[in-house]
Amino acid sequence: MNKFTFLLIAGVFGSFVNAQYSKEKQTEYVKTLASDDMQGRMFGTEGAKKAADYVAAHFKNNNLKPCVGDSFLITFEHKEKTGYNVCGIQEGKSDEIVAFGAHFDHVGNNGKGEDKIFNGADDNASGTSAVMAISDYYKKKKPKKTIMYMAFDAEEIGLIGSGKLVENPDFATYLPKMEVMYNLEMLGTISEFGLGKVYLTGSDRSDLMKIMNENTCKTFSVNHDPYLGQNLFMRSDNVHFYKKGVVSHSLSSVNMKTAKHYHQPSDEFKVIDMDNLSAITEGVGRVSNKLMKKGIKPSYNK
Repeated sequence: MNKFTFLLIAGVFGSFVNAQYSKEKQTEYVKTLASDDMQGRMFGTEGAKKAADYVAAHFKNNNLKPCVGDSFLITFEHKEKTGYNVCGIQEGKSDEIVAFGAHFDHVGNNGKGEDKIFNGADDNASGTSAVMAISDYYKKKKPKKTIMYMAFDAEEIGLIGSGKLVENPDFATYLPKMEVMYNLEMLGTISEFGLGKVYLTGSDRSDLMKIMNENTCKTFSVNHDPYLGQNLFMRSDNVHFYKKGVVSHSLSSVNMKTAKHYHQPSDEFKVIDMDNLSAITEGVGRVSNKLMKKGIKPSYNK
């Protein structure tokens, strides 16, 4: 074997070993979370607990460490029901934290038609699957900074789970070290900007969109929030991190002008464009990694 051939094979093998992201696996994550077995993942139900356990098992399999105590599940109480935030951490070369989050809960199984289950494939199995898949992307990497992965419960009833999480005394110790929290919200359909293109809610509030686009790849880009009048920035889990001083926006691709599956039983896997979801997930992984390597930190506009 000549030297060139050896180096070529070694390079291909090395790329294979480090390429942990898999579109096929992410497809499985979405299908599982949006299956009828999860019964719409409503807060306080067995379906929501199944979803939390599913994400927690994935974090364990990816060799993450629990953020608090010895369990990936961080419980909370709300109106005499128990909720489950899921949180795993991957230690990096520094204790500065880059975080990814998404809510996994949805609105249950009280539909009036023949199909009574609100499966929530886009809202928000898509975003939750992206958090899981990004943990795959980083699994064999040695990140420059510590990475945190979160799945929030009880978003649909008023952003309760993420609010409970940031007020948890043990979890709150991480907040001063958190540089950014990418909140991944409804990424399964193609945005008005095209495949692999997202918009950043509240894009006028920080330089996050600018620095992401300066460090992106051809298949992924971030656009201004076209729905500023709807105040989406304040309507998802990023808001609780924002109130704690963490740069946090939601990344989304749902077209708020034309989407017909929002909070409908029709929000099933068939609405998901996996090419779009895959391009976005890999794009967020690559951009966040490049920003970490370059030591670039986002900041709110003054």
